[in-house]
Order: sequence, then C-alpha cells, then structure tokens
Amino acid sequence: MNHSNNSFSKPLIARHRVRWAGMILTALLAVSISAGAQTKDASGTQPPRDLNSELRSGTWSAYVQGGLSWADGVWYQNIDAKRSYNQSPAVGGGIDYTIRPWVRVGAEYLWSGYRREQRFSALDTRTMPVQAYGNYKVNYHNAKLGLQFNLMELWSGRNAQWLNVWAGTGAGMTWARGNEYGIWFSNTITQDGRTTPLTPDATISNDSQVTVTGNVRTANVHSASRNLYIPASLHVEADLSRQLTIGLKGEMDWLMKRSEISPKSYAFALVTLRYNFVPSRARVLRKHYEGEMSRLNDRADAMQKEAEQALKAAEKAAAENARLQQQNDELEQRLRECAGRKPEPLIEDQPQHFVQFEHNSSFVSSAEAESLKAFVAGTKGSKLSLVAEASTPGTKEYNQQLSERRLQQVVDILVKEGFDPAALRPSIAIGAQNGKPAEEGRRVTITVEQSK
Repeated sequence: MNHSNNSFSKPLIARHRVRWAGMILTALLAVSISAGAQTKDASGTQPPRDLNSELRSGTWSAYVQGGLSWADGVWYQNIDAKRSYNQSPAVGGGIDYTIRPWVRVGAEYLWSGYRREQRFSALDTRTMPVQAYGNYKVNYHNAKLGLQFNLMELWSGRNAQWLNVWAGTGAGMTWARGNEYGIWFSNTITQDGRTTPLTPDATISNDSQVTVTGNVRTANVHSASRNLYIPASLHVEADLSRQLTIGLKGEMDWLMKRSEISPKSYAFALVTLRYNFVPSRARVLRKHYEGEMSRLNDRADAMQKEAEQALKAAEKAAAENARLQQQNDELEQRLRECAGRKPEPLIEDQPQHFVQFEHNSSFVSSAEAESLKAFVAGTKGSKLSLVAEASTPGTKEYNQQLSERRLQQVVDILVKEGFDPAALRPSIAIGAQNGKPAEEGRRVTITVEQSK
C-alpha cells in the first residue's frame, strides 16, 4: 500500500491502558515510603552485614528483564482487532555501575513491539482499491544510557537495607522496523475507452461495449525509523541474597521526534533479575574472622613477648637482690668481727682524708678530686682502707646503693692515679648505718694503713 494515499489524519487510537503504568508507579512509590519509615538501632560494632555501604559502593551488576509494553499514539488503527493486540511483550537486559549507595549509572537494551489489525466488517466501495484486511507489526530495539538515584537512601538509618527504590532517567535511541500485510479489492469498468471504478451508482448502457474487471491484491509494505527518546523509570528491588536481586520496574519513554510508524510514547511493566558482583556472605565472614584471628594471634604474641621480658627483668632483679643480700651479709660479718675485737690504740699519725659529696649525689666535684689527688700524691705504695657512707634521709636500700656508687667513684680515681686495686682493702660501703644525718654522713673516708 502507498502510504501517501493512506490518510494519516485518521483519529489516533485511544490510549492503550497507559493509566495502568501510572498506577504501578504510584504503588511502587508507596512501598518505598513505607519501607523507608523503618529505622535501624544504634547497635555496637558487629561482624560484616549486608549494608548498602558495603554492597553498593563501587560495584558492578548485570540484569535481565521481561514483561509487557504499551504503545500510545500509534497511527495505525485497531479495527475489529483482537484484544491481545493492545499490549506486547518486552525483554532485555543491562549492566550498571553503582558509584555510591544512592547513585548508579548504566547501559540497557530492551526489545519490544506492537501489533495492529484491521478487520473491516463493512467495505466502502465508492473508492478503489478497497482495503479488506490489514495487519501491521513493528519491532523496537531500544538502547539507552541511564542515571538512577536510590530514594531509600533518604532514610539513611533504615533497617530495610534489602529494599531499594531507584528513580532514573537518561537518554536513548530506538530503532524501529515495521511490516504491513494487507488485502485490497479493486473493481473497474471500461466504457467508451474510459476506465473508472465500479461504484454502486454506476450505470451500464446496452448501446456500447462494456468491460468489467475485478481483482484481489495482497502486498507487504516495509518501513523503518530511528528516534531519540527520554526515559523515566521507577525500579523497586529486593535482595534475595548478597548477589541476587529481584525487582519490579515501571518505565515511560517519550520519543523526541515522532515519525509515521512511531508512537508518541511507550510504557513498560517489567520484572528484573539482577546479579551483583560482590563477595558472598561466607567469603566476607571468613575474611572478617580470619582478620580477627590474626589480630588475636598478634596480640597473643605481643603479650608472650611482654611476659618473657617481665620474667627476664624479674630474674635480673632477683639476682641483684641476691648480690646485695650477700654483700650485706659480708658487711654484717665484718661489723661483728670488728665488734669482737679489742679497741686498738689510736695512732695519731695515721693520716685520713674525706671525700665530700652533695646530698643524694655520687659525683666527685673537681675541687674534691684535686684535693684527693693531692692527698694520695705522697702515699703511693701504701695500703688504703675506704669506708663510704650516706646520710640518714632515704630508705635503707637506697642509701646502701648510694654509698656503693660513691665508693666506686673514689676507687676509680685512686686506680687512675696508680694504686693497685689490691692495695685498696678493705673498701666497704655501709650506707647510713652510722646514723649520720647531714654533711658528715655524705662522704668516703680514706685511711692510710700503717704497716705492722
């Protein structure tokens, strides 16, 4: 059929239940609001859960979809057609990249079509040829790039992380290819050299030669178009698991530039099945608890090392305590021996020297060092005895250690001056045993032993 002879000014067909798409979108929005009203409790730290922050941050997903489509504003009328021609199947799929839990981008392909049928119960024979039957079928291939926003993220504290509602838009291109199959009748009359259509009011004269011709013609007419369109969708999705998601989707597509075979808009009602490329729950939990076990093992190793260090320190302290105890026992033994001896007459010419120290100090000042060097300058070759003391303030143990340090400082100077350590006997540190409270208790007394 020649489309130029077919009137495209015919009344467009009524909307084919497009209002159902609006009702579906309204229902989906109501579900999203009711689910968003749930809020999650402020619980403490837990093992990994199926949260959008984990499942939908920088992740890919792929999906398939199928359902029904409705075309609105189709020029080819349905006349005495089957009721099933009001809607058509639609199938497709796509891939999405979720940037954050509230936004994702993706690409999608969707095939759909519509079919129209004309069965004329009465034929108008005033014009020829007369169309007796027509069947028109169009296949649509839709490809789009989309941007979607998760409305459920408006309730960031919700418990229903498994339910998400995505509102989307974008831009797409549709390719349409159509085919019309029709049957036409044509009756003509040739009289006096003229051929005209045979109409109900035609008359035939017996005075002239008349030729009546009738024919039936069938034809296939192919057509194609390509249009940009703007989509708007609402997609409710529920997670069956971390990786599988099922959803219901409603979508409207508005064609930017309508051609002869294109409708004004398309409405879709689709079921989707999505696969999310994220680790399984078992894998995530295994990784979590492996990390926990690793941290516990590290902590146990650290505590074991601390225990070993503490044990070494305790052993060292015990050894030092044993040494001090032994030294104290030796000092007490000497004191007992000294107490049992008869007092020896004092020898007035037995020279002595005192090395004085500051309070709580074992440092030999430069003045005391020079004085000590001057004292021992003429005593080299002699034997010296040393007694180191500490004043009474402080604990017994501390004063003992302080007197030992003072004794060692003086011995080091004497050895440096040329004295044999064996000539410095006895050298004892008695702490605060003499009970001297002030300056007279902070000294080391050096006595030159007289040879017997």
